Amino acid sequence: MFRSSLVLLAVAAQLAVTSPAAAQSSPDLGAMLEQAQRFTVKVRGTALWPFAPEQMGTGLGTGFIIDRDKGWILTNAHVAKRSPSTVEIALGESETEWLPVQRIYVDNHLDIAVLKVATDKLPADAMAAKLGCTQTVKQGATVVAYGHPISLNFTATRGIVSSVRTLNSHEFVQMDANINPGNSGGPLLAADVAEVIGVNTANISGAPGLGLALAIRHVCPVLDLLAKGADPSLPGLPVYWLKRGQVETLTVAAAFPRSSADKSGTEDGLKPGDIVQGIVGGPKLASLPELNTALRGRQGQVTLEVVRDGKGQTVNVSLIPALAPLKRQGLTFSGLLVTERVNLDTADSNLPPLRIEFIKNGEAAARVGLRPGDQLDSVGGQRFTTVAALHDWLKGRPSAERVPVLVRRFSNADTRVTAEYHRFEIQPTDLHLLKADE
Repeated sequence: MFRSSLVLLAVAAQLAVTSPAAAQSSPDLGAMLEQAQRFTVKVRGTALWPFAPEQMGTGLGTGFIIDRDKGWILTNAHVAKRSPSTVEIALGESETEWLPVQRIYVDNHLDIAVLKVATDKLPADAMAAKLGCTQTVKQGATVVAYGHPISLNFTATRGIVSSVRTLNSHEFVQMDANINPGNSGGPLLAADVAEVIGVNTANISGAPGLGLALAIRHVCPVLDLLAKGADPSLPGLPVYWLKRGQVETLTVAAAFPRSSADKSGTEDGLKPGDIVQGIVGGPKLASLPELNTALRGRQGQVTLEVVRDGKGQTVNVSLIPALAPLKRQGLTFSGLLVTERVNLDTADSNLPPLRIEFIKNGEAAARVGLRPGDQLDSVGGQRFTTVAALHDWLKGRPSAERVPVLVRRFSNADTRVTAEYHRFEIQPTDLHLLKADE
């Protein structure tokens, strides 16, 4: 009886957006939603050992087909997970038949993931969504957020574009169409052209009715590189960007301290105050999201056009190689998960290389007092830089031996220092070296 009520509510939601009033403003809205039902799927991701900032458990979201022949599906990374996870999809109205899928790419910066399902599992009428990669998104344009919020399958919410907004280093389409739990990873459709212009990502905290969708124009270059067999991961530049409010600008605030071994002999380097204008041979850049998109697929060194002290010049800069999330490793033992830090500015930090990401309640690590976020300063009196090295060392110890662990922890007890140190002893059991793509 309850499920029947939900189905009626889902149907009512669809009828609401295809009412006569809606049809007058967008005569093809009904046809667009009929197509959306053919390319939209439900996505379920389950993480047992979560890499921060994810949590243990199962999350539900939405995805949409972007390549019918390859079985590629686009969704949010926070739906498909960046941790070792099981990812599945359900098609149509099915809520019991879940198909396993492969994560072929999870982005290290954008909140997106590309999944692959066996094409023979797709319905005969399944189709790929049309991506508005070159669409100009205008304020006031009518949009429809589509997906599976709170188990109401194939639900559409209509609104307008409030703004195209840069928050931190990402470009979002901000709209007043509701984004609810389960909508994440679904398509944001432009009603006038029936194309996807964004990937539904989140509601703005504290502002019900204001949703954010990642602008598709920054996703399309990633998909193009992936289709060509290239690595689309975002390399880093060795600088901090000046931030104004919630927006990181293209003005260099400071450079990472680096050793001479980290620098190329042909590198000029960016300096504080430099304003990046573009990459030599490319278009003029107006924002950090545009620069990040232009850096996709590049390796080694890049030549930038900058304004320095009011004068234009070119600067050679060595790129920091991207660390693909699915290549991250973790080590579990005694109820805890240890991973390696992923900071770009590693030379500018005195934090130990390894940290505890997650601790299971009730197991040995929790009982002795270790906490998530603790930095592993040393284990057995040694500092380890990789989880593989720590795994090998622990594996060689006697099984009954208790190992001393020294951790660095944030301190709020003494205003003169930022950290405090704690020593514990633990018997390592159930060692397992794992990868995010497991």
